[in-house]
Amino acid sequence: MFCCGGDRDNVDTPVVEKREQKVADVVGAPGAKDMESAKLLYVKLKAKWDSGVDGCPTNIGDLRAGLGDGKMTEPWGGMDGLRHKYFAYCEETDTVSGVYVFFSQAKLDAYMATELFASHKQMPHFSSVDAEVVDVMSGTELSIEKTAWSHTPPTREDVSKAVMLIVQIKMDFNSGVEGCPTKEEELRGFMMAPPTGMGYPAQFGALEGLRGKYFGYNSETETCYGFYTFLDKASLDKYMASDLFKKQGEPPHIKELTFTIHEVLPGTERSLDQGSWTGQ
Repeated sequence: MFCCGGDRDNVDTPVVEKREQKVADVVGAPGAKDMESAKLLYVKLKAKWDSGVDGCPTNIGDLRAGLGDGKMTEPWGGMDGLRHKYFAYCEETDTVSGVYVFFSQAKLDAYMATELFASHKQMPHFSSVDAEVVDVMSGTELSIEKTAWSHTPPTREDVSKAVMLIVQIKMDFNSGVEGCPTKEEELRGFMMAPPTGMGYPAQFGALEGLRGKYFGYNSETETCYGFYTFLDKASLDKYMASDLFKKQGEPPHIKELTFTIHEVLPGTERSLDQGSWTGQ
């Protein structure tokens, strides 16, 4: 992410070519099978601005400059099998995050076996690194890539205006309330597009200013995720003032809802909207 003055060209990465050679126009909208195959990687890096190591950022401003004008996001541009990586920062928790979506488990596994991925734990300006693999839930195709960026491909101006909202919901499959999901399979059915499921994500696809919301699930922790990207803060604020957001934590099958708000960092424009969905 930020190499403390190191040579990023010597980092072992999957097959990476220049972005303009790898990015393809999306032929069709993503489909249910695309979502079933996709994997989301959520990496959280706790900042340590006082590392004392020469060349390391000492504040978020230094990191913004390194990622943006310093071109430290280039290794992820055109990465094989990567649809996108958002570089994000949460001021409240002083945490830098990477939100990746890969087209398949195999492409995710290949990336996680690289020195590029391993290098995050070697960076002195992060005190901890937490990486979580999350399933992309079928039905997500109803709520992503519904609103276009102002430019194609997205520019530094576009990403600098964007805001991410990340919601975590701890599930309770033992609520005993009729009609509530009693197991993971029922929750997934609620998300799937009709006629297989109820298509819950569709109402988010119509939100003003929402680039997309990925619905994710971690079976080990029984946690449901919402990874939202809004084109601007005004759109985020409007959503968070709505009942659609305010009442998400009310159903009896939800133990706890927490959320964090993140700025999208400059340089993210190099690693967005890569490759193509199959449309199936």
